[in-house]
Amino acid sequence: MNSEILFQLKQVSKTYVNREGKRFLAVDGADLEFRRGVAYAVVGESGSGKTTLGRLLTGLVGLTEGEIFFEGRKLRDWIRKNRAQFCKKVQFIFQNPYLSLDPKWNVREILEEGIREMRGRDRKRKIAAILGRVRLSEACLRKKPHALSGGERQRVAIARALLVEPEFLVLDEPTSQLDVSTQVEIMALLKELKPTLTGGLLFITHDIALASQLAEVFIVMRQGKIVEQGLKKEILLSSKAPYTQRLLSAIPAWPPAFG
Repeated sequence: MNSEILFQLKQVSKTYVNREGKRFLAVDGADLEFRRGVAYAVVGESGSGKTTLGRLLTGLVGLTEGEIFFEGRKLRDWIRKNRAQFCKKVQFIFQNPYLSLDPKWNVREILEEGIREMRGRDRKRKIAAILGRVRLSEACLRKKPHALSGGERQRVAIARALLVEPEFLVLDEPTSQLDVSTQVEIMALLKELKPTLTGGLLFITHDIALASQLAEVFIVMRQGKIVEQGLKKEILLSSKAPYTQRLLSAIPAWPPAFG
């Protein structure tokens, strides 16, 4: 593994207030390091804090306590002074692609949004290349999100993120809204894209078996806390945490096969 630290979290917490006015900790005292070029997975049940962790990393929500560093510099400074530059380095792909794509725009307009500074001819060339990478036809460019299948919408969301040539991707349950056959296609696509992400990726999922297809390092969360973290084989084959063992016991085919 590359020893360079990309993200560092020091005692990071995020508190939300619900509709009844009660405060709850979505992330509670997280101490983590994300090293450049490594594929991570954060796994846990609904409400474990895994999506909030991804949103904190990408600056989509602000932290309540602690500090996050990106490339050795405070993330809050990146967001305040160089948000555009940071967003080109780190991209977030949402769980529900339909909600993350503007319904009033066609796919061409959606894809062009992040590369408007490029000349028209260069934009067209770059979009054509990215469509090939995510296996979408040029006919999709004229369509609006409602006219696309779930798998096509997710491919558009991935294409939009890749157009700015990010170093690091955060993928929030990117297959949870899809049928099984489309899930297989999207996972195959992510495996192909993985080597091109110089900074690595974070795959957020409740499905520990799915995470094992993509990630090299696992982070297990429960009720906002980091329960366990380690290399994939260590977690899958010799986990010490009862909660992780419970997640593993729910996998139909066990033990896993490693290629």
